[in-house]
Amino acid sequence: MKMKSKQSLRRRIAGAFILMAFILCSFFSLASYVAVEMAEAKLIDHNLDKLTNQIIGQYLSKQEYELPPDMNFYVDDDIPETFRKLPNGTHEIEIGETRFHVVVRTMNAHRFALSDDTTDFEDTELLIFSAVTAGFFASMLLSVLLGLTSSKLIIAPVTALAEAVERNDEPSKLPSLDTPNEIGTLARAFAKRTDQLQHFLADERLFTGDVSHELRTPLTIVLGAAELLKVQLAESPEQLAVAERIRRVAAEAAERVGALLLLSQSPETLGGSQLSLTHLIEREIERCQQLLGDKPVQIVFEDAGDVWVYARTELAGVAIGNLLRNACQYTEQGTVKIVLTPQQLTIEDNGPGIPENVRERLFERFVRGKENPYVGSGLGLAIVKRVADHLAWKIEHEAPENGGSRFILTFPAN
Repeated sequence: MKMKSKQSLRRRIAGAFILMAFILCSFFSLASYVAVEMAEAKLIDHNLDKLTNQIIGQYLSKQEYELPPDMNFYVDDDIPETFRKLPNGTHEIEIGETRFHVVVRTMNAHRFALSDDTTDFEDTELLIFSAVTAGFFASMLLSVLLGLTSSKLIIAPVTALAEAVERNDEPSKLPSLDTPNEIGTLARAFAKRTDQLQHFLADERLFTGDVSHELRTPLTIVLGAAELLKVQLAESPEQLAVAERIRRVAAEAAERVGALLLLSQSPETLGGSQLSLTHLIEREIERCQQLLGDKPVQIVFEDAGDVWVYARTELAGVAIGNLLRNACQYTEQGTVKIVLTPQQLTIEDNGPGIPENVRERLFERFVRGKENPYVGSGLGLAIVKRVADHLAWKIEHEAPENGGSRFILTFPAN
């Protein structure tokens, strides 16, 4: 799956590139604006103020003065109506399409006004600002294109490595293994870690398979001996019941060992067949009756007819049997309720429930509720979760409001 999130590394790199370009373009645009305004203040306002003082001095001393082109000097009543309302100081005004800088002074009971037609300068200033604005947007557009292109090139090795890891490629086939940079270091670390995990999983499967194989031989002998005892003790009902119990327990153990052997295999190689969950659950209920003993606990089974799923009988029996045995073991009185539909299986009890501090890690190995009087090995639910994953089932836990536990196994569509 390709990274399309807004927080993807490629988007972040492109975003950082564009943000940097925006800051730089904004800085240079602002600097250009300030430079033009300072030039205007220095070249026009300052010089116009200086020239005004000079001409007023010449006027008061009755000397002749000469005005530069585009400038006009007014005294008292000669001042145009538009300029008369202006206070003392330097002003920028616009009359029609003509723009003026006007300096107004009051000196020796006279009012003076010096105007300068700055239309050409203002047009030039506007042209400069337009060029700066166009350059800003052009630079931003270019930065977006460069940012997207550069980020794609930069992130390409990381994307290729992520896709190879997601495809579960062989460690030796990961890209960038020989690259002498950070991507190469990451690729080599991935390859090393993947190789270690593969060896660990292979060792675990070999161990599980070897143990299961070695246990099956003595269990077969026990089963054979139990069958022989049944024949020999046919006329002794009490001893016959003991022999039958030995045979049944050995058969169950052999079935569990067979399931462990299946768990050591890859889910793709398991195969399976259509299995009647109704009959399987009824068998597991019969087995769990022995756990209840004299406890005032009733097992209630509600089904929607005969429900069939595609699975291995051994694995389904391990998952359902573990859940049902837990419910019977932890319930001192009340009801263990089983509800089976074509979509899911629900097993609910009114026992002490599961402590909140272990719910998040409920399906991890060796997780147990210490305050519970029935402390097991912490492997039962972990095995159920592993079986569910092998069968493509989904297992969930809920805490009913009235206490107890509720486990839900959801089956994939056949």
